Amino acid sequence: MRTFAIVAVVEGTAPDLFEWLSFHRAVGVRHFVIYDNGLDAEAAALLKAHEGIGVTALPCTTRIDMTPRFAAYNHFLASRARLFRFAAFLSLDEFLVPAPGRSIYDWIARIPPHAGAVVVNRRVFDTAGPDETPSGLVLRRFPRALANPEEEANRPVTEIYRQGAVAAIIDTGLATLVQGERLMSDFSPAAPDPVRPGAVLGVRQGEIRLNHYPRPAPAASATGPHAEAEPCFRTQNWVGPTLDEMRHALAYLEGVAPAEALRLRARAGAVPELARPVSPREHRFWRLRHLHQPRVEAAGRFLQRKLFGAPRPW
Repeated sequence: MRTFAIVAVVEGTAPDLFEWLSFHRAVGVRHFVIYDNGLDAEAAALLKAHEGIGVTALPCTTRIDMTPRFAAYNHFLASRARLFRFAAFLSLDEFLVPAPGRSIYDWIARIPPHAGAVVVNRRVFDTAGPDETPSGLVLRRFPRALANPEEEANRPVTEIYRQGAVAAIIDTGLATLVQGERLMSDFSPAAPDPVRPGAVLGVRQGEIRLNHYPRPAPAASATGPHAEAEPCFRTQNWVGPTLDEMRHALAYLEGVAPAEALRLRARAGAVPELARPVSPREHRFWRLRHLHQPRVEAAGRFLQRKLFGAPRPW
């Protein structure tokens, strides 16, 4: 059983999809399940080119009783959640950010066995200013976050679910757990906000949090008339690893999808660091981590199932 996956529903041009994938690889995520809800040809080609390095692209399912987003989430729960011990459901304007230099797996490994879901608080970033370099990195274009962690805008959460803990996700509120407890990101008990669906009473932004880049920017009344913002140094510490991951991904794509690599380089003209070549030695290690190691682990899981049966998530 794989440890963790990010599930997302994407549509339209998805201009920041390449950065979003690369950032989450930089923090340690290795598996993505992406539902295509009407991507344009270029974005769909990008997803297809990434299939060899941990991305599973699926057509978005439809149901008459819910939106495509929640139909896709429930399709994942019914058909693919059994493959992963934990899963998070994100949008492309959400970045799951651990402490600098730490892998997200370091935090996942400490989730208590009785936890059915762990809530991760947002930190909302100021996207209301002029966007002078729309082809640059999101992490650089919007460096300032709300200074007060207790702002109402930071109270909504994203949940990381353990396999089997939730049967359905039907709206933006906190899903009903069928087993396990709901914990905060520091593993203390979580108290749902009785007034605001999808939010909790406390804010924890210590070891892990969710950077949220709302676009279009919310009205001033949503965060207060003059909500104070400050630079986020934790996020800036992840810019370098994200750029390294993007450069390695481009080097990989030049071998499997050269037209897609050329298009990405043209679109990333505002990021001069991507023009630097990668070290052949470093790229061999990157390929070992993203291409060969998953194959060895898959073979190990196959043998484990044959010899000992499927592992239990609890």
